[in-house]
Amino acid sequence: MEQGPSVAGRCAVDLQADVRELMTRLILTVDLSEWLDAFLLAAGIVQAAEDRLYGTWRPSHRLLKYLNDQATTPRSAALVESAHAVAGAAGGALLRLPPARRLRGWTDRVATATDLLADLVLDARDPGRPPPELRRALLQAADALHRPSVVRQVFGPAVVRPPSCFCSLDQHPEDVVELVRRFTAEYPARDRPLLVVGVRTSGNYLAPLAGAALRQRGHRQVTVCTARPGAALLPGRAAELRRSAREGGLVLLLDDPPVTGRSLAEVAARAERAGFPAAAVVPLLAVCEDEPAVPARLARYPCVLLGGADWHVRKLLRPAALAELVPRLLPDCRPPVEVGPQGPLTRGVHLAVPVTARVGARELPMIAESAGLGYLGRRAVTVADALDGLVPAVHGFAGGVVLRARAPGEQPDRTSGRVDPAEVARYVAIRQRRLATDADRSLRLTGRGPVWEIAARTLAPLLGRPEVLLRPALLDPLMRRLTAAHRPYVVDGRTLGRNWVAGEDGRWVKTDFAEGAFSHLDLASYDAAYDLAGAAISFEGRADELLAGYRKASGQRISPARWCVAQLVQARNIVQPDPGLGPPTALTHAQARRAQARAVQRFLAGAFLSDLPDLSGLDADPDGPWCVLDVDGVLETDPLGFPAGSPHGMLALRALRAHGCRTLLATGRSLPELQDRCAAYGLAGGVAEYGAALHRAVPGAAGTTEAVLPAGWEEPDAELRRRLARMPDVTVDPLSRWAVRASVLGGGVRTGLPAAAVASLLGAVPAGGSATGALGARYDVVPGERQTDFVPHGTDKVHGVRTLLARLGAEGAVPVLAVGDGPADLGLLRWAAHGVAPANAAPEVRAAEVAVTSGAYQRGLAEAVGRLIGHRPGGCPACRPPRLPPDTRALLRVLALPEAGRRGAPWRLLRLAGAELALSVRRGSREG
Repeated sequence: MEQGPSVAGRCAVDLQADVRELMTRLILTVDLSEWLDAFLLAAGIVQAAEDRLYGTWRPSHRLLKYLNDQATTPRSAALVESAHAVAGAAGGALLRLPPARRLRGWTDRVATATDLLADLVLDARDPGRPPPELRRALLQAADALHRPSVVRQVFGPAVVRPPSCFCSLDQHPEDVVELVRRFTAEYPARDRPLLVVGVRTSGNYLAPLAGAALRQRGHRQVTVCTARPGAALLPGRAAELRRSAREGGLVLLLDDPPVTGRSLAEVAARAERAGFPAAAVVPLLAVCEDEPAVPARLARYPCVLLGGADWHVRKLLRPAALAELVPRLLPDCRPPVEVGPQGPLTRGVHLAVPVTARVGARELPMIAESAGLGYLGRRAVTVADALDGLVPAVHGFAGGVVLRARAPGEQPDRTSGRVDPAEVARYVAIRQRRLATDADRSLRLTGRGPVWEIAARTLAPLLGRPEVLLRPALLDPLMRRLTAAHRPYVVDGRTLGRNWVAGEDGRWVKTDFAEGAFSHLDLASYDAAYDLAGAAISFEGRADELLAGYRKASGQRISPARWCVAQLVQARNIVQPDPGLGPPTALTHAQARRAQARAVQRFLAGAFLSDLPDLSGLDADPDGPWCVLDVDGVLETDPLGFPAGSPHGMLALRALRAHGCRTLLATGRSLPELQDRCAAYGLAGGVAEYGAALHRAVPGAAGTTEAVLPAGWEEPDAELRRRLARMPDVTVDPLSRWAVRASVLGGGVRTGLPAAAVASLLGAVPAGGSATGALGARYDVVPGERQTDFVPHGTDKVHGVRTLLARLGAEGAVPVLAVGDGPADLGLLRWAAHGVAPANAAPEVRAAEVAVTSGAYQRGLAEAVGRLIGHRPGGCPACRPPRLPPDTRALLRVLALPEAGRRGAPWRLLRLAGAELALSVRRGSREG
């Protein structure tokens, strides 16, 4: 199906081209009879045009999607369905207007050409010459793009997103042919109307191929279209759809291999609402697993399945096929060609096998790897040529398979060690130079999940309930500007440390170098900060080395706000299913939340604390008073799904440090999380897990830790964890060692355990134990909004802080200030000279004889510190914060949104809009 090196392939390093570029390349590939590349280009043009035409990028579409996600009751679901009906009617009316009709006509002409090309790809016609009607239709479409017209205005700048199916998921047109063969075996009638619906981006490519395969098999009534979840089937053609349903037609659905099947299920339900019974909706599914299983959402439909064992890519990488391919790519190769075993098919990593061949006088270890179809896969050769010396050498590409060198570090009997951050930074800087692009096209991918859009979604909960309305107006423009690449290039996208191995000469080489920029996860970016942030996950605590190395290699500095946002997005990626490690675990989710929290901590510390002396060690005043702060509900809150501070909290910390106070933390969080905060904020230490463990900071070192536990706790108790592990939807924080932090995870929201479940757990007796050994005798319970903590009985924050003060040389010292919001903090509040609770404190605390502030959370902390120092934090020359750059101020205003409460929200939103405007003006003046 491929005819050698392609014009499309030679210039396709950046697969996110716009429609005008693709149309030029399409006509050239048609003239050269390169049918596969021509089909891929044409299908991409239709995909981009339909996205623009049917408004999947519009805020109204996103609003409907948000409402659909929030519909949890039959009543709300009915209201959402009514909203979809109104939106569908409005969309249909718009499509009947003259400009929209011209756009639809243009799209239909290219779609017809795509169907003809699909026939040619499947050899349904003589592949030697292009049909006259094909070239005529394409020239007419190209003409509309190159002269002033509504088509040029709307479609010309539209950016094509490469299809996951043929780019990163190892699918092949032969898989579609096999699915159609299996379908016709079950549904042999050739006169039955068939509506072939491609779902989402990949559906634009799979559906025309399925239509061609059906026509090959004699089906005479085949209509091909595409659909987006939440959008109508056959927009503007409702009568045709109803007629097909009345005549007993079938709806065939095609998409990427499903994980949950949600998108397919949404389109299937829309087909049912259009009049097709469930038995007439037939998903044609290629699934990765050798033993195919139907996702629960699709169980009610008669699915036709193709298991991973039967995918065509397995035939391409069999020993017989490679014994023919390798000599073709390496003419000096002598048989035999040794081929290793194939692994399982997985999402996101191409199927690959080790190959060893004798070339000349030497034995050559290689890897044969599926790389994608046509020009989508040939880009691996182009990228490897550009990155010569940094990635394994590529020996050739044919038939969707790339043959590359196998580095010594990839041998099963060799280990690579760990790449140095400076080497990763050097790779990013060189890649940025060698794979530079003329523009950051991620800025034009609204609604397609680029990095800036994911960053806005990550921070959107700070906007409160109206986030879906406010995000497009406030956060989207700001994140677009914060992440826009100053020197755009085709990013790597997969820069975790494990993707580097030792090469033959001992230098590090980067494997998996061509996939991350255009993966099935979307996340489009052209910015070096994104690649560096991905690497920072592997180099915990060494991010400064990465940034310094990049600055040395490129001469560029990454701003703190840009760096923070890039880390927030990359940390989200940790919880994506890892093809090498399986689905994300509780530890994976905890690491992701910790990485995101750490990114915000370091950003805030850089903005508010970096210009002050570090009071955690030798620079501290030995007579400086001690202050003890709780973390959750005082210094930080977690509306984002991970704990994060805010400007008010940082101003309070700044004021304490500027006025000579030494701060300790006393938290229920784990010891690693406590250590993160002490390192970021320059604190002397703290106690974790409600006093069960303490950390003492040591300047220039990792610090010291110590367990502070009652008798009988020499080792952590595993019984409670075992019982919690058997409970459905319950997760246990893997970072805590002595206390047990458990949450119920439902619908993506973490909550504490029900009271009945807690009572049942505490009454349980360990196997072989007595009633006196029940878990209730060993643990105290600290309930919380997002978790339930089980704390070793007798553990106490006061005891932990007293012990820590003694280790710090301040035995007998009494804190001058303690701020906490929960029952576990009452001892601290009563012990300190000034015990203060914020307005959000638990009822037990508010009822106790402690001072309560008028402000909640970080505002309450700032108020408590103001009472201690005699003025508002930041209100005197000693603690006034430094002047910050516009992008830092803008991100700080986002993080400050929850501080104002409902009454102050409008003013904070106006300030955020002003910050976004200032950043826009600054960027415009710089570019001008």
